Amino acid sequence: MLTLAPALAEALGARVELIEGLIDKRAFEAPATKAELLSEWAPGLAGLDYERLLDRVRDRVGERRFAYGVQLIAGVGDPMTVACGYSELAEAALQVLADATVAEYVQAHGRVPDSELVVLALGRLGGRALTHASDLDLIYLFTGDHLAESDGPRPLGATTYYNRLAQRLTAAMSVPTAAGKLYEVDTRLRPQGAQGPLVVTLDSFERYQREEAWTWEHMALLRARPVYGSDRARGAVQHIIDALLAIPRDPVKLSQDAAEMRARIAAHKPPQGPLDIKGGFGGLVDLEFAMQVTQLASGRCHDPNLGSALACLKVEGLAPPEICDAYALLARMLVMLRLTAPEGEPATPAARQLVASQCGEPGWPQLLAAHDTARQEIANWWASIRPDQQEKEP
Repeated sequence: MLTLAPALAEALGARVELIEGLIDKRAFEAPATKAELLSEWAPGLAGLDYERLLDRVRDRVGERRFAYGVQLIAGVGDPMTVACGYSELAEAALQVLADATVAEYVQAHGRVPDSELVVLALGRLGGRALTHASDLDLIYLFTGDHLAESDGPRPLGATTYYNRLAQRLTAAMSVPTAAGKLYEVDTRLRPQGAQGPLVVTLDSFERYQREEAWTWEHMALLRARPVYGSDRARGAVQHIIDALLAIPRDPVKLSQDAAEMRARIAAHKPPQGPLDIKGGFGGLVDLEFAMQVTQLASGRCHDPNLGSALACLKVEGLAPPEICDAYALLARMLVMLRLTAPEGEPATPAARQLVASQCGEPGWPQLLAAHDTARQEIANWWASIRPDQQEKEP
């Protein structure tokens, strides 16, 4: 651990007792689902006050996240399976902390009648593919009338009520306590970005997405998934997303808008070297742009999981046949390099064989060759979609 994974070494330095969790053989079993985690945690969380519960959840998440990282460097867990496990872990933490935060908030301000908080996950959490160090991209929404008022001893209007509640939930997920930090939470994908309110009604969200949202915001919705709220509320949000993604689009304008946005990203955040798996020529960002333009233009394969969506596009004849393997290789590399080279630096000589093996290659040179081939395949697909390249074709 100390040699191969700086992220695990740092965690162990902060909490040496993490090593004890590896004595339990379950530490090397397949990652638990959200339901399994909630069941496992429930006895130890019952009856705790709010602050102690925050610490306990951080302890539990830290232990699991550490164990999943050890699985990766021990070579006993497939990187994509562990990435899904990291996502289930984050969802379980969100469920527990949101329930506790809402319960405490209700004591002071009551509830807004016929209304509730809904959390929409995007990005890697939406697609169930977190890495060891992923942020959580979240949008907060609420059901019901924005003019309603809560019924507690200190009543609040619905908009104020939910904005303060969401601030508390963000703090519960991200503010360090004695047990450390849990997750970075990014809410900038909400309507109107950082300039807009933290929480809006479902109606406002739908209206904004239909009348004001940029093309890239609808591209982001392709990886959106409701992760907190009642079945009815989450179903209502999913219905809105499905309807938005089904809107017919002009393929030319769609590709032009995407190409302009991709150019802005490249200018704002240039790639950090040849092994920046996300950025740069033929990286995962290019892959997402190519597939999202294809998904929106065709109205097909709207699955928030990239692997599942790509498999669907391949079956439909909408993606190159080799693109699924290209994605699988880069996705595994991303998971492994986030753990073994978290600052974007090349993997150390000691970690290179591990990374190669976990990506299905016999050695580092073979991995680099496969990596270059995968990036070229992705770049070719993105180039076939970009309008500036299409204009050059005879």
